[in-house]
Amino acid sequence: MNRRRFLGTATATATAPLLACRGPEHGGEAQAPVPQKRPFEIYETETFVMNSASVGDDFLIAVSLPASYGTGEQSYRLVYVLDANISFGMTVEIARLFQVDLIRPGMPEMVLVGIGYPEPPMAGILRARDLTPAGSLSDDIVEALQSAEVYEGHGGAAEFLRFIEDELHPRIVGDYRVETEGTGFLGDSFGGLFTAYAFQQRSPVFDRYWMGSPGLLPADELLEGLPAAIAQGFERDTRVFVTMGELEETGAVGIYNDLAVGTRRLLDIFEANPAENLTVTSRVYPDATHITTVPPALTDAFTALFMG
Repeated sequence: MNRRRFLGTATATATAPLLACRGPEHGGEAQAPVPQKRPFEIYETETFVMNSASVGDDFLIAVSLPASYGTGEQSYRLVYVLDANISFGMTVEIARLFQVDLIRPGMPEMVLVGIGYPEPPMAGILRARDLTPAGSLSDDIVEALQSAEVYEGHGGAAEFLRFIEDELHPRIVGDYRVETEGTGFLGDSFGGLFTAYAFQQRSPVFDRYWMGSPGLLPADELLEGLPAAIAQGFERDTRVFVTMGELEETGAVGIYNDLAVGTRRLLDIFEANPAENLTVTSRVYPDATHITTVPPALTDAFTALFMG
């Protein structure tokens, strides 16, 4: 396996080695160190590119290991993170902050697996292909996607879920010491739509779902299939956390208003269909938008899904 540090898009200036600051030689003036630019690294994170037979494309996989991973043989909670090109760094550092919380300790250490794309500029385009179930988007949304300068399709959620379940997950379980129950799945916007889809499809991999501002636009088939999916019951402790920003519902941007309508429908279905071993919680963030709700909602998702 070709593993390397996960490289973010930002760059940091590294201090030159002290040896570069030697005093003058033969009467000459000291040479100022030349700053060297290098990509910023997420500590203790490995990456590899994985080709998917199900999707027919490559994915950049980032695996962040807990601080104690190299000190013993214990297994760790496993959490998958969608939109890794955008959100993985933030997610990893939020998870690590919980480990130094002296007031509310108890968050388990985790192996976090980010699923992204080898070419970051393509992430916004390819996520529409992979994270949307067939028939889930309105005609207006489809037309907007197709009229973009670059279009790679939509409605490929079934293939993408098959990649995660049948190709990626077996590799992660085989290569890393992870628990196979209580696995988390974190997604926002189209990512939240996809985590809702994985839940509705009763994925055998996941038991903890964050559906952040899920892009139910309108995803009628997904929502209509939820009661039957819930009625099949849950043998393991299963948790769902649904979030959105207040201004998605009350603001003046139509697409977010539509998204909020879908989120309310989702919550109504969960409320009308309780099930043993299924815990559903939700939160609407005051004065928050589709964007500004992400950091606090992600933080709360860890608490709702993995504490207790």
